[in-house]
Amino acid sequence: MPGFLSPKQVARAAEISESTVKRWCDRGVLPFVRTPGGHRRISLNDALQTLKTKNIPIVHPEVLGLPAFPGRGRRTITTAVEELVQALENASPQRCRAILGELRCVGLSFAEIGDQVISPAFERIGKDWECGRLEVYRERAACYLLFEVLSEMAEALPPEDPTQPLAIGATLSHDHYFLASQLVQLVFRERKWRARFLGSHLPLETLVRAIVELQPRLFWLSISHVVSSSSVIEACRSIYDVARAQDTLFVIGGRGIDDALRRQLSYSAYCQDLSHLTMLLDTLPISISEETIPPVDKRAT
Repeated sequence: MPGFLSPKQVARAAEISESTVKRWCDRGVLPFVRTPGGHRRISLNDALQTLKTKNIPIVHPEVLGLPAFPGRGRRTITTAVEELVQALENASPQRCRAILGELRCVGLSFAEIGDQVISPAFERIGKDWECGRLEVYRERAACYLLFEVLSEMAEALPPEDPTQPLAIGATLSHDHYFLASQLVQLVFRERKWRARFLGSHLPLETLVRAIVELQPRLFWLSISHVVSSSSVIEACRSIYDVARAQDTLFVIGGRGIDDALRRQLSYSAYCQDLSHLTMLLDTLPISISEETIPPVDKRAT
């Protein structure tokens, strides 16, 4: 089963007994599925989260298909940011994989990695570009390099299940940023949602059509670059109206939203970072409706 581990693999990676892992499965501590032959299989994400909860370190990450790296201690966030900046500026995909792989091995969620490591790393890279210490082509190359590494990490997550709720998202016209939405996708996948990023720099009309045709449980709009505040305000008002009519939760976020702009936007929920998105998803019931979660009607005034 691609993307799943045997109890023996989990046990070898953490240097614990296989019987202990099987006992966790049987007691409901560690989620698992069974193969047609009746064997237990465990998702990488569930294995990492359970080991983190029990404060058991990953000794052999390569057994889990993750990068092997020197040292067994938890990398501090500060060190991780510094090393990721160097790896991205030096265009080293292998080093990026090792850094992010280690953070996953010690149990950090994609939300924590995005908020605490990737976001500050790209703030540093952006400042280096603004100050002329980094050529713009290297900044863009860093974006695409990380996109490829995160895409590889997504392959380690369990396959999407058609019974899982669907979330779709995009950015508006003239907003070409895509890394934020890629991380949003990973957060949804980690919380057992189906997630589809429609793309960046998309016209309002096609986003409205996507909500009507796909009828997602949730639609997210990432706003990283604002050319015209009035156009963003109008777009959010239109999306909110359509989403509400389709019983879809409309969630916004992004570094392009300041307090003044946010007060004029229409939305169901606002998340200032990925950790807030995770908390929002944890509060949502299996079925979202106007009756169970009244949307926050933030209308332009």
